[in-house]
Amino acid sequence: MRLPKGLIVATMILVAVIVQTTLFGQLDLITPDLVMLVAILLALTRIRPELTLAVGFAAGLVVDLLSSSLTGLRAVVFTVVAYVALRTRERASIGRPAMAIWAGLTSFVGVALLVLIGTLFGQSNLLGPDVEARVIVVPLANTLIAGLIGPVFVRLIDGDRTAFRFS
Repeated sequence: MRLPKGLIVATMILVAVIVQTTLFGQLDLITPDLVMLVAILLALTRIRPELTLAVGFAAGLVVDLLSSSLTGLRAVVFTVVAYVALRTRERASIGRPAMAIWAGLTSFVGVALLVLIGTLFGQSNLLGPDVEARVIVVPLANTLIAGLIGPVFVRLIDGDRTAFRFS
């Protein structure tokens, strides 16, 4: 029996939020933004673009509600990141390394946008005291994780064993 895509996507977002807020919330050095990465990787699936944007917004809103930052800030940033991912997803189809680099660059756009909008709205402590290091570390960690789980994530969502196959 095949599970509905909506249930799989909701489970992925829930797992990403739980792992990000519990496990990676305790680590200081390596802190990937898993929820942003899920919004980015959803652009590679066969889900309609409007739903990808809606999932990015909802995922960002959940993270906003669980944090002490300005409500709606991450929701807007994750929606913009999902849009950028949708507009540039053909660049990820070359292979696994290209997909990982694409996800890392898109994550960099998201983190930079988060810092920029957060600073404009007086949320300078959004990424912690070492913002400069996190602007570099978060996209690198997302690049590594995307390279490891990206194709599996797409196959799981689409339910197609041949989807996004890399050697």
